[in-house]
This record gives sequence, C-alpha cells and structure tokens, in this order.
Amino acid sequence: MTNKQQLTDDIAYVRAAAERSASVHIPAIYLIWAVLCLCGFTLVDLVGPGSAWIGVYWMIGGPVGGGLTWWLAWRAARDVGQADRREGKRWVFHFLGFFCTGLLVFGLVGTGQLTWPGVSSTWILLLALTYFLAGLHLERRMLPIGLLLGVGYLITLALPAYGFTVAGVLAATALATQAFIGARAHRAED
Repeated sequence: MTNKQQLTDDIAYVRAAAERSASVHIPAIYLIWAVLCLCGFTLVDLVGPGSAWIGVYWMIGGPVGGGLTWWLAWRAARDVGQADRREGKRWVFHFLGFFCTGLLVFGLVGTGQLTWPGVSSTWILLLALTYFLAGLHLERRMLPIGLLLGVGYLITLALPAYGFTVAGVLAATALATQAFIGARAHRAED
C-alpha cells in the first residue's frame, strides 16, 4: 500500500468516525423534561399563578431534572468516548442563564411592574428563548421545542382558563417528539 493510499484511508476513517459521533442523543432527557413541564405548567392552572406550590414544585423538580440530565449526559458521553468538559459547561451555563434570568423576573413583581400570571407566562417565554437559542448554538433538535414553547407563551396570554395546561401539553409533545424522532434518526445512522 502506498503512502498516498494509506493517507486516504486514514482520512476516510477519521471522517467516518467524526460523522458517527456528531452528537449523542439521549431520549430519556427529553422525556424527563416533558413530564416535568407537563406537570409544572398544568400546576399553574390548578393552584393559580401566585401559589407557592409552583415555586416548591420547580425548586424540587428543576434541580432533580437537572441532576438527572447531567448524569445521563455524562454517562452517555463517557460510554461513546466523547466526554467534553467544554461542551458540558456550555450546556450548563446556557440553562443556568435561563434560571438566573427567570429569578430576576421576581424583581418586576416586587416593584409592581408584573403580576403573578405575568411571571408564569414570562418564564415560558424565557424558556422558549432558551430552547430556541440552544437550537441555534448547541443542538438543532431544540429549535422546534423553542418554537412550540413560544406558541405556548402566546396561548397563556390568549387563553386565561387553561392556557398553561395547553402550553404544558405543547411543550411535552415537542420534547417527547424529539426524543422519539432523535432516537429513530440515531438508529438509522447506525
């Protein structure tokens, strides 16, 4: 085998390995957040937007979901040999930015510039933006989730009775769909 042929084979091998390892799809992460969003958004309609139960739910559900997400992603990346600390930090800081910005919204309530129903809708709007930007910069599968969350935000404004439940169904549907579509696409690549 000539050096040129060996070099061509090596480049083809590296290219194929890089294409196979473009991203690790973990359906369980999407499903965890589908359940959390469906229950959490529906809770707003059940107990009212100003209820402390919403805060309790998300102060428990958010960290538990985040911890499970981190653990599943770490394990999957390790299993396929793609553990990348920088990529992991980008994901963590991206969603940490969402959380911190959401906390700043409470300053608007404290100064009387925003009502409690407005806080719940604003969190959905921020989540829509967070998923949309994640779709642009981190993982394309997040784009449709962000778009449907944006529609959910609009529904919370237009449909006061069950708007948050409808937004939760939209979010859960988008997340679950991406879990199954991504899993099917991942199997097709193998």
